[in-house]
Amino acid sequence: MDLNCPKCNSENTQSLATAYEAGMSHTSSSTKGVGIGLGAGGVAVGVGGASTAGVAQTLTSQRASPPQKKAYFKPLMGILVVGLIIMVIGGMIWQPLALLGQFFWIVGSGIYAYRAYQFNSTTWPGLFEDWKHTFICHRCSHAFRIQ
Repeated sequence: MDLNCPKCNSENTQSLATAYEAGMSHTSSSTKGVGIGLGAGGVAVGVGGASTAGVAQTLTSQRASPPQKKAYFKPLMGILVVGLIIMVIGGMIWQPLALLGQFFWIVGSGIYAYRAYQFNSTTWPGLFEDWKHTFICHRCSHAFRIQ
């Protein structure tokens, strides 16, 4: 199998999956401290601690990210909030607007859930398969698919 870049013929190529993983750095740290102070009220002692965790990602890793599935929770919560706003405000102004808010919530949620499911079950698997067989050239940044 020839893994040379078809654009510049460089051997400095890497799969997107490897480039993605290699560019991720996970970090966690913790610190503890003790302090003693003297003031008008007397001596005081303080104890404290903190911890932090994070992920750093290189630009190459960001570019090599796998395709994402469509999310369900946040978009459906957004549709619910908009529907509730229409129901509450619309119900105060004119009662049939409250029904419009309910209609928007039910129909909007159904349409979004169906389209997200269709994408996740039919389109995304092909995109992910392409991603698994795609390489990136570190010389010219060209991305190419291996058959």
